[in-house]
Amino acid sequence: MRNIRVKICVDFIETQDPVTPGNEPARMDDGSFNIILDDKAEFDISRLENAMLRTTYPALRSALSQHLEDASKKKANETLKLLGVGSVQEHATHYRVDAEIGRFTFTPYDVKREDQKIHFKGLDVFPSRIGRQWYQTSGFKELGLIVGAAQRSYRQTTRVFNRTRHQEIGGTPLNTMRDGAQAEGLKVLDFMDKKTQGILKEHGFDAQGVPQENSAVAPKLGKPANLKKPTIQSALTEVVADMNRKGFAASDIAQVQKAASSIEIYEQAEKCVYVHIDDVGVKEQKEHRDKKGAAKEEPEDEKQATKDKRPMVQNTVARIEHNDKGFTLTGCCLTQVLLFVLGFLLNNKLFSLNIKICTDGQRTLQDAILSFFSWHKNFTMLLDWFHVVKKFKEDLSQACKGREIRNRHLKQLLKLVWFGLTDKAQAYLQAIPATDIKDPKLIVRLIGYLERNRNSMPCYAMRAKLKLPNSSNPVERSNNPVTAKRQKHQGMSWCEDGSYALTVNNAVPQWLKKKRSFDPTLAAKAA
Repeated sequence: MRNIRVKICVDFIETQDPVTPGNEPARMDDGSFNIILDDKAEFDISRLENAMLRTTYPALRSALSQHLEDASKKKANETLKLLGVGSVQEHATHYRVDAEIGRFTFTPYDVKREDQKIHFKGLDVFPSRIGRQWYQTSGFKELGLIVGAAQRSYRQTTRVFNRTRHQEIGGTPLNTMRDGAQAEGLKVLDFMDKKTQGILKEHGFDAQGVPQENSAVAPKLGKPANLKKPTIQSALTEVVADMNRKGFAASDIAQVQKAASSIEIYEQAEKCVYVHIDDVGVKEQKEHRDKKGAAKEEPEDEKQATKDKRPMVQNTVARIEHNDKGFTLTGCCLTQVLLFVLGFLLNNKLFSLNIKICTDGQRTLQDAILSFFSWHKNFTMLLDWFHVVKKFKEDLSQACKGREIRNRHLKQLLKLVWFGLTDKAQAYLQAIPATDIKDPKLIVRLIGYLERNRNSMPCYAMRAKLKLPNSSNPVERSNNPVTAKRQKHQGMSWCEDGSYALTVNNAVPQWLKKKRSFDPTLAAKAA
């Protein structure tokens, strides 16, 4: 066994040699790097620190490059000794490395037979690359992609990264940083796809997430774990007291008591997995940018139409939470993310618990989720309260004549919806005087919204008293660090692959540390 000792020594030595011109470190005959400062630097901490770093990084790159070259040559000589005939020769091209300490190259060595055919290729002992590609170390990826490109622009990342490595000239170019981030993110998505399909197959599901006859998991789903009746009655007593204080009629209170007293609609939080799902859109990059000054002037109505229909790249984000543990998953479409969620639940033995999916009122999103989990006996949906409030505020603002009228109706409607009085809210909308309305179509739309979401709009007041979630806020919080902070409101637009890659790099940074051994179970424990 041959171990490797890494030894570094930094010395400050007084000398009569002249000051190093240009303040650039010089390589000495023994392979070391020196920089000589004038006598004014003796107590100048900043200059001394800068000189150390400017000397250290070139020395590190040189030492690692030399070691790898010597190791390759040594391996080639050992191979030649076993072969008995031939020669050791330098490989035709250098091996390129982009590392946390900077960019460097070294020469690998081949073993050729007497007929000049290669018996041993020096490149084979190092990570494979394609063409003139640079090998990127894990340290480079962690600092350049996770800490860097996933958080700020490629231009800023490249400038700071090269400055930190003291390699402003000859360092990593912007395009390499961008292409590396995109490639790494797409590798993660590809790996998660394959991992998920393997988990689904193992548990008897098809590629679309539907249980097959041989599934040993789906038939074992028992009764959902719901709260006990005394707990529900205690909360209901508090809700009734609130309704009395707010002046509700006895008939309304009786309706709420009848609907909210069922134990079948209130899950035990500790035996429930909450899955919060949302789409986050960013501006899509044009395929071809118009040349400066060559843009064709459009009429105002066409300009507005173009603005309203601005193409967007949609990233779907899911936040899974159970017993104070959470994990974020993301993908390029809802179908892919739902498969990831199903694979995650199966892999972490959470599949048999209640599944409560919290989302906004987007019709296509809800329909797709309902269809995907239609076979699951313990699956329910919850319409996020925040989005209910947002929906009523926006539609009533456009439907009513003035802020005072809008706020008056909004207060009454939200009070009804909060206590689960959907029918009463629909009747209230129908009874709004025509003199208060400037756009009746929006009132009709709100009535349809309530009807369409009736089954996912519980008595929010009861859930609040029972300390059960009423919101998809966890995924909204996840959207910001994984997508919105980097990609929205920055005056930038994105291609699909670039947007997906940055989002997934933010969502699952464990990939860079665990690489292809990435396991959602381990990641969930870490989260």
